[in-house]
Amino acid sequence: MDAFIREFEASIEELEPGSVTAETRFQDMEQWDSLAVLTTIAMADAEFEVELTANEILACTTIQDLAELVQRKRTAG
Repeated sequence: MDAFIREFEASIEELEPGSVTAETRFQDMEQWDSLAVLTTIAMADAEFEVELTANEILACTTIQDLAELVQRKRTAG
């Protein structure tokens, strides 16, 4: 989870390190927009070798949900 949070924070523009927790509702963040969705797709592919769709991301509520999605896809992959 920590590695996912670090990568997420690093990938989203203007997001301060340490500002995100597993419980963070990422879609409520000021920095969350369509570019952040695309950036998250690219980060998941580059760092975790997982292909995500925008709909899969938008179906998640928290960072933990998103990290669990990535983990499930890695395990299934």
